[in-house]
Amino acid sequence: NVRQYYFEHKEFLNYEKNYHLAKTNENYKLLNSNMAQQILKKVNEAFKSFFGLISLAKQGKYDHKAISIPKYLKKDGFHSLIIGQIRIDGNKFTIPYSRLFKKTHKPITITIPPVLLDKKIKQIEIIPKHHARFFEIQYKYEMPEDQRELNDQKALAIDLGLNNFATCVTSDGRSFIIDGRRLKSINQWFNKENARLQSMKDKQKIKGTTRK
Repeated sequence: NVRQYYFEHKEFLNYEKNYHLAKTNENYKLLNSNMAQQILKKVNEAFKSFFGLISLAKQGKYDHKAISIPKYLKKDGFHSLIIGQIRIDGNKFTIPYSRLFKKTHKPITITIPPVLLDKKIKQIEIIPKHHARFFEIQYKYEMPEDQRELNDQKALAIDLGLNNFATCVTSDGRSFIIDGRRLKSINQWFNKENARLQSMKDKQKIKGTTRK
């Protein structure tokens, strides 16, 4: 809706207007209402960023050629599920379904990592990897604030990256870099190894999860 609306009207279809158009869509109804709204919010964030860059380009502060409109999900693609209403029973969490989806699909239950059981989990995001052959689960939770005495006359600028995980400069001119190549390498190895084991499991027609 948002992308097509832009092509037709050259305007931004915001979250509220898009919600009223999407809520009657048959695919939208198959999703749990909270998860469906989270997807719309993701789309809204992507296009707000897109229009923000256009505004900067008009002011001469950004290169027009570097701006690209958010694309459609591929026909055989998969989208992350963002769950904002968390109800945990013991150490288990059941993915919420819509009424229609419950009629044709069995429930899926996730075991919460022990280290998170005493945390107040605010959001769970399930991210498909390698054509949804396995999934990464991210948890967002509240942490008590660590009160410290800060010097409000000083500041630290942090530029996050990949090879350089963080490039930091202080307001008094000191700078340092946190190397991210080792962390990036570990993550790449983990994803490849997980995909390799998953492929072996699929060839052997083993049901269930792959454990290393």
